[in-house]
This record gives sequence, structure tokens and C-alpha cells, in this order.
Amino acid sequence: MKTNFLYFYTLILMGLGLLMTSCSSSNHTRTGRYSSADKRERGDSKPAEEKQYTYHPSKKEISKESIPLKVSELRKDIINTALNYQGTSYRSGGKSPSTGFDCSGFTRFIFAENGISISGSSDKIAQMGKLKSREDLLPGDLVFFGNSERISHVAIVSDNRHDNLEVVHATTSSGVKVDTITGYNYWESRYLFGKDIITK
Repeated sequence: MKTNFLYFYTLILMGLGLLMTSCSSSNHTRTGRYSSADKRERGDSKPAEEKQYTYHPSKKEISKESIPLKVSELRKDIINTALNYQGTSYRSGGKSPSTGFDCSGFTRFIFAENGISISGSSDKIAQMGKLKSREDLLPGDLVFFGNSERISHVAIVSDNRHDNLEVVHATTSSGVKVDTITGYNYWESRYLFGKDIITK
């Protein structure tokens, strides 16, 4: 009898062990740059509402001396929203994913999705917010391109680490995409300035 009891007790323990190892929590999160499945890390030891995200550059390797860049939840949401529309086609005057976007239409749409109302073309948007030096730009800030006569393009900063300025924007050639501006002759030659329209 004692042998049978030990046998069944062992089977029960093994069954519980299998259940524990096969179950995992699957919290649904929006896909994007700041999701836990990508390049950002979450502190799993804290309750869900207290988990802190850490922003890392999009480069594959991070130097040991690099310090994570603190990014507000609003800025994370703006970039995640923008990245979700990668591949959307370009359309002059386009303001929605169903029709396609131009650069200012894309920017207005992404900010509106996150509770920030802006209007007008890229040169009108450039009149908003406060100027920022290139090295101080954060994800969610805006950068403007053009020449001495006019502003012709606006893009949303998605990363600015290790002297690599990265943006997500609606381009005439490929629609919504991510580009690294640093070292990209076409964009470098047209870069004008950056602005923060998020911080009050």
C-alpha cells in the first residue's frame, strides 16, 4: 500500500511539474520598437503596471559604456504607432493609411493617434514647438529638410544614439520607412533643424 501511495504521489508531482513548465503568460502588446519582444527590456520582477522600459539603440551591438536613453511613455507610443505603418504607400496629400501618406500627412496622423493635434504642411508644422540641437533630439521629436528657400520634408525621430540619427517618415520612393540620416548624403545635404512639439 505504501509503495502504491508513493507511486501515485510521484506521478502527481510529475504532472504538476509538466503543467508549470508548459504554461506561460501571453500578455498582448502592440507590435513595435518598444514592445518586450524587440530591442527593449522589461523588468519582469515588477507588477505589470510598474514595469519599466529601457530604450536601446537599434544597432545590433551596444558598447559597454553606453547609457540607456530614458524615453517617456508618450514618445514610445508615438514611435510604436509610426512603426506599425511601415510599408504604407506614398500619396501626395495623403492623410490616412487607407489612401497613403505624404510626409506631413503621416506626421499629423501619427501625432493625432496619440492625442496631439497638429495641422498644415511641413513648413507650417515647422513653426510649432521649440528648436533642439541635433544631438539632443529624442524619439518623437521632428526633423525638417529642405533648402534655404523652403522646407520640403518632415520626419519623426525614432532613434538618436551613437551619432546615428534615425527617422521614420513617408518617402516618395518607398512610402513609410525607417532611414538612418547620418551619413546618408541625400538627407544630410537637406537637413535643416529639429524641433520638439511634445514637451510643454
